[in-house]
Amino acid sequence: MAQNMAVTTLSLLAHEAVHLGSGAIGALGAISGVMVALVTLFLSRRVPHQRAALSAVAGMGVLVTSLLVLASASSFGVLVAGVVLLGASGGITMPGLLNAVASEAGGQRERAIAIYTVVLSISLAVGPLLETFILSIAHQAVRVPFVVFAIFPLLGAPLVIVASQHRHQSEPSRVNQTEPIAEQDSGLTTADLVVEVSIDEVAAIGPDRISPPVGTESPHGKLGKSGLLSTHAGRMALVAQLLYGVPFAGITVFGALVARVGFGFSPAGAQLGFTVFFVLSFLARAAVAWRAPITRKRGLLTISAAMTVAGLLLLGLGRGAWALFLAMGALGIPHGLTFPLALSLVAEATPITALPRVNATLLGTGNITSVIVPLILGAIIIPAIGYQNMTLVLLAPVLAFTVIHLRLRGGPTTGANQAHPL
Repeated sequence: MAQNMAVTTLSLLAHEAVHLGSGAIGALGAISGVMVALVTLFLSRRVPHQRAALSAVAGMGVLVTSLLVLASASSFGVLVAGVVLLGASGGITMPGLLNAVASEAGGQRERAIAIYTVVLSISLAVGPLLETFILSIAHQAVRVPFVVFAIFPLLGAPLVIVASQHRHQSEPSRVNQTEPIAEQDSGLTTADLVVEVSIDEVAAIGPDRISPPVGTESPHGKLGKSGLLSTHAGRMALVAQLLYGVPFAGITVFGALVARVGFGFSPAGAQLGFTVFFVLSFLARAAVAWRAPITRKRGLLTISAAMTVAGLLLLGLGRGAWALFLAMGALGIPHGLTFPLALSLVAEATPITALPRVNATLLGTGNITSVIVPLILGAIIIPAIGYQNMTLVLLAPVLAFTVIHLRLRGGPTTGANQAHPL
């Protein structure tokens, strides 16, 4: 919740308190994305699962520091320092928490991960609503939420330590007997399978639901292929991820300023728009989990593409509060649908031994868009046409990927004719 607050409010802080332009704000968003990717790929994935809880605690400490640095920032340089710490904390904390949950849960690992993802989605929905209240009573002072939200990781860190110690003391014999998520002969560890998941997009996929066992046949009688682009399902998942990843990168960094500058909202009102966004996203993911296994993934992804187009049109052309909230709701539903459906498509077509690498490739595309998109929007697009019209420019890549998605519908995909659990 604290991490998401900082990411979505950073543009308001830079614009309102430090008086930066769109180019500098886009650069800050890109720096955050780069740090998350680097720390996740080169640091977090090397942490053994026995120390995952401690790494999460360390990440929370870095998060507290980053929030306080950002709250006190009065120049671009100090904001950069805070953003570097913010990205690093995200790259440490979220994988650490997920690895700790998976390694501590034992035989109830799938249920524990499912609960974790539900809590994560709830926090994303509640956070902006809480921030709206804080900004209202703080007379729209955008620095205040960074100080208040620092309380949460301060409380979370000792709770993780206490919970981890209690678990070890109550079940000492289980600690050294934890089985990895993958099959023992696959050579994969718990960390290999879960460390690549991004900050705000985690799907509950249990070990028995990831993919067919190595060496078994797919529903079409062929051995699963190992590359993301080597299967039709993998290509469809990649296109879906890119289709929504581009506008999401823009909305995450500049959405608050679209509401503030384009619609004339207060900072508190801008965060209320994000509340609508994440509540609808949570409801969409809850519906996917409730209806699983999903047999018509391609149809849902097509609906997601249409809703993304509609949301961007409303955001770019609309006027008044109803247009902003309706647009954010329309964009929130594809946010909730796209990621779990894309992961499910990949899981159905990929052998379990190749799944961590293929998932990392899929998630890496999101990291790339979170770096490139804010830079282009902030340096080129927004100075030329403004914050609200910027959302209309995002229609171009969305429509292009929609065309590709529709052309891919004719090919075979594993699971197209029979149910597969998410």
